[in-house]
Amino acid sequence: MTGWTRHPVTATVPALTEVPAETRAALRDGPDDAATFRAAHDSLSALRQIETGPPMPVSSCAQGALRIVAWNVERLRHLPATAEVLLRERADVCLITEIDKGMARTGNGHRTAELSAAIGQPYAYGVEFVELDLGTVHERTDHAGQTNTLGFHGNAVLSRLALHRPVMFRLEAEGKWFGWDRAEPRVGGRLAIGGQVFLDGVAVTVVGLHLESHSDPAHRAVQMARLVEMIAQYDATAPVIIGGDVNTSTLSWVMRQVGQAQDAARHCDVVPHEPLFAVMAAHGFDWTACNVPVAPTTRFSPADRDRTPGKIDWIFTRGLVATAPSVIPAVGPDGAILSDHDAVCVTVALA
Repeated sequence: MTGWTRHPVTATVPALTEVPAETRAALRDGPDDAATFRAAHDSLSALRQIETGPPMPVSSCAQGALRIVAWNVERLRHLPATAEVLLRERADVCLITEIDKGMARTGNGHRTAELSAAIGQPYAYGVEFVELDLGTVHERTDHAGQTNTLGFHGNAVLSRLALHRPVMFRLEAEGKWFGWDRAEPRVGGRLAIGGQVFLDGVAVTVVGLHLESHSDPAHRAVQMARLVEMIAQYDATAPVIIGGDVNTSTLSWVMRQVGQAQDAARHCDVVPHEPLFAVMAAHGFDWTACNVPVAPTTRFSPADRDRTPGKIDWIFTRGLVATAPSVIPAVGPDGAILSDHDAVCVTVALA
């Protein structure tokens, strides 16, 4: 990990610094060695910036409780229906992962800003990856001949409350997505993004999280430990809520790709098999009151009906009392699947 990524990023901008198309093409078609990745990673300003945008917050401080929704929206292709879910859940804070900005696969729009306008909540957005091509194998086929205007893919926090001290935590800079080994060349790395909102006059740190999918339990535990360490740098005493896509498959990516056999119950009873939970417990975080036990959070299309649902999205709290956890199906009013993840929600109050 390069030096600057070991500390919270707090620089905010009204618009992320663009990466020219010719730069993205050169990185896509050039050498993919570690030195080239590090040079690119450290030179792209967008990876060190948090984009913040309107509208104005509805309120400066919540009273009594906060309703938190964490959701991997899978590019945010189905924006109107996704916005309806967030409005229906009366989310005070939305921790949203996998959102495009300037990607052909989502119409080259600014999906975070569009969602922000749809639900009336200001946002902070950070780039996980600068995409160097059109995306996955299927996305390259579906959008052949098109061009990304920006190539940004990342995570965001939206809130009806004023978001103070926006912050981004870069969890790794390993370069494993650089080059074509994973069939989706990118520059960047996994991150968490958040800030602080006020509840009954007390600052609460809210963080949206996305851990690596092409990984294993030990690597996820390292990433989670890194996040906890950087949250302590940011504010060591404030109550904390963390939510997002933790990718707790209990297996390595290689094992999953070769169809490693496992007890179907293990897909949802993941805690004994993922050491990141021990990391969180050691740092005073709770997950038992924040999540529906063994309820799956993956959402498959009818074509994938033979796949076993898993519990990979989680919420963790410290210094807060959690109630009313729920899993919200990622299904629109017309039955359309909005994402390959369901949303997870919880209500929190001060301890």
